[in-house]
Amino acid sequence: MLGNWNVLVIGDRNIEGELLGELEEDGEFERSGFRDVLIGSVEDIVEFLEDAENNKYAHLNRVIPIDDAFFVSPENLIEILKRRIERYIDEIEPGDTFGFRVERRGMKEDISSQAVEREVGGYFYDLVEKILGRKPKVNLKNPDKLIAIEIVGNRCGIGFITKEMRKKYGVIKVK
Repeated sequence: MLGNWNVLVIGDRNIEGELLGELEEDGEFERSGFRDVLIGSVEDIVEFLEDAENNKYAHLNRVIPIDDAFFVSPENLIEILKRRIERYIDEIEPGDTFGFRVERRGMKEDISSQAVEREVGGYFYDLVEKILGRKPKVNLKNPDKLIAIEIVGNRCGIGFITKEMRKKYGVIKVK
């Protein structure tokens, strides 16, 4: 089981096995337990994104780069996320807009993606205001800086994705 992963890959419907085969030479990938969702570790995320963008993987639908991966439970999710997102505070430049997105697979009866977005996003907003001394600008549709939280069962990954990254790599699609 991959403890330290740096990429979440979503494949086309019902061809998980084929996608695993396509990816095996470029990193360490495994099934997540959720249909068409793989977690993986690649040596060079930029190279991987370039390959994905150039259609090297026929069955790949979208990619979320992950900066920080860890295990969670419904009871500790919010507190762990609050601590882990503090590292991104200095990435928000004056004038930048930011947004949060949570995509959850599993824990459906225990947590709501919207509640996590509101609580963790609100905490981050307050931190920017308190630590950086300015009112942050939120943009949920097309932010300059996007913090993507991917919950896959008891695993959680956070990706810090800039608008430039999303423009350059169409395979980076955060729901």
